[in-house]
Amino acid sequence: MKFEIGAAYRRRDIHAEFGGQRQGGISTPAAGRLIFIFSGEAGHRHGYHDEVTEEGFLIYGEGQLGDMTFARGNLAIRDHRRTGKRLLIFQATGKGKPCIYRGEYVLDHYKEREGVPDTNGEARTAIIFLLRRLDTDDALVGRRAQQEIPSRTYLIEETTRSGIVKLRTKQALFRDRLERIEKGCRVTGITDGRFLRASHIKPWSVSSGAERVDGANGLLLAPHIDHLFDNGWITFEPEGTLLLSPQLPKAIIDSFGLVLPIRPKPTRFFAEQERYLAHHRKYVFKPKS
Repeated sequence: MKFEIGAAYRRRDIHAEFGGQRQGGISTPAAGRLIFIFSGEAGHRHGYHDEVTEEGFLIYGEGQLGDMTFARGNLAIRDHRRTGKRLLIFQATGKGKPCIYRGEYVLDHYKEREGVPDTNGEARTAIIFLLRRLDTDDALVGRRAQQEIPSRTYLIEETTRSGIVKLRTKQALFRDRLERIEKGCRVTGITDGRFLRASHIKPWSVSSGAERVDGANGLLLAPHIDHLFDNGWITFEPEGTLLLSPQLPKAIIDSFGLVLPIRPKPTRFFAEQERYLAHHRKYVFKPKS
């Protein structure tokens, strides 16, 4: 089995081929040199709050009750460089649903944080690993991110190499954060990240620095849907309902299959997302001419 960044895989298929524990966030197959890390919202109830920062991916260690210790999966991650084992991260998308492969990472450092609640709400010491994407995978994500940078802004900041790298890094950070919130295209239902674009809700050109890397300021959209959204031909209501501009040609509506109501079933946006969507509906969406 070959893993591609953004592609979806069933956890049972992964374990069927490689082995390893089928439950929990860290799986350490006895055979081979792989460590699988499954990150997702399900861990929140056990006090795990993985997040993407400008430094890298912060992953909480395993252990639901009491202080986390360097045993089993935690020990395997800490010593993976010495043992020569590779860290592969997958993002869970829900019970019984596929996991999205996010890439291969390496441990930068770890720290212990006190006062983190366990499953019972009791304060304990947690182990937090800072992982950085492997250089080869980072380059792949960087190239994808560079393609998603708005052309006008890109040309302005293209004068120096450092500006290009900085811009690409910010777009990659934005996509990483967005993929922690959105699981797929809300119009087509596509969840395979290889065929989705990370689209800003509030345009890049009018967003602040913080807004440009805020995952809540984005949607994962199929390329043709991204084009419609970016140019104001479509938008969304707070409850997730798709709105079509009265100016959108009927031929395009029919060709793109935008017959309302669409599937998948709409899901409500978070309050943070709705703040950006309100801007999109007011300033980007094309009303009646």
